[in-house]
Amino acid sequence: MKKYILYTIGILGVIFMVRWTDWKEISTYIQSISIGFLMIGFFLQIVTIMLITFQWKSMVSWIDPHCRLQDVFKVNMKGNVVDAITPGVKVGGELARIYELKKVLKLDTSGATAVVGLQKTVSLLSFLFLTIISTVWFAFTMGAEYQHYMSLFLLALGILALGLGAIISICIHPPIAKKLIKNFLPPTERRKKIEEALETYQIALEELLKKKEKFAVQFILGIFIWMLFAIKMYIVVKGFNLEIHMFSILAITYLTYMVGMIPLLPGSIGSFESSMVVLLGIIGINIEQGIAISVVFRFVTFWFEFWISIIALGIDKMKKSFKKGGIYAETKI
Repeated sequence: MKKYILYTIGILGVIFMVRWTDWKEISTYIQSISIGFLMIGFFLQIVTIMLITFQWKSMVSWIDPHCRLQDVFKVNMKGNVVDAITPGVKVGGELARIYELKKVLKLDTSGATAVVGLQKTVSLLSFLFLTIISTVWFAFTMGAEYQHYMSLFLLALGILALGLGAIISICIHPPIAKKLIKNFLPPTERRKKIEEALETYQIALEELLKKKEKFAVQFILGIFIWMLFAIKMYIVVKGFNLEIHMFSILAITYLTYMVGMIPLLPGSIGSFESSMVVLLGIIGINIEQGIAISVVFRFVTFWFEFWISIIALGIDKMKKSFKKGGIYAETKI
């Protein structure tokens, strides 16, 4: 029931945005962006994809030192596609990645789950750190006419931070999950299997967390990767010849992604753009220009990555088909 309520809210948000905006003016704004800035944005997105792949590769190598970068890249590309078609942004493809880590890299379930859980924990910790710093600054420096929103901003941030903190705690401290399962699930065979899986996950995770120096490096890398998203937002804004303080861009970017994590529509299409338009409005950007900025930013960071993932997976499939065809042809001869 809650799922359908969230979907309805998301659809209504999209309808409102489509119905009450001047799309001719938005088109004019989009056409005005400098191609040079757009190319820089695409380049930075490719850099982001590669850094995330290297992050996954380094974490997988803690379990399998012989894993290949191209296999990890393929796993991440499949995860990106699932992220795009499931509700929520940057949070939908974890099960797909676990499945692909088992299938492609031959990791066991506990190892694959530990890698995915640890990577998500590092990413969320980095994201939360940057979000809190930038949002507090944003709340205290917004225009006087919006000061009455400050308490609401900080309250919302606190609630979301607690939610993310709970997820992080469960990821890095499985006994919490065990206790919750024990208290809320009846003693069935299914619960027994879940508890056994958590036990093996905890063992694998403890082995990974022993590498504290490597974990610290991953945290710094996570911060840099999330900083790149704000830099891409800054590049898009500059492409529209606008001057916005970097801390405001940081806050708008991360708050928008935080809203995007709420599962409303696939890829958070509509809710992501709407929240960015509202936040841009607080610093004086009109609705049409705000929509233009959000559309271009999403094209750079979401659709561009989505099509790279589709193309990369398509090429990989064609190579496999060609290889099988060659083997078959040789056998026939």
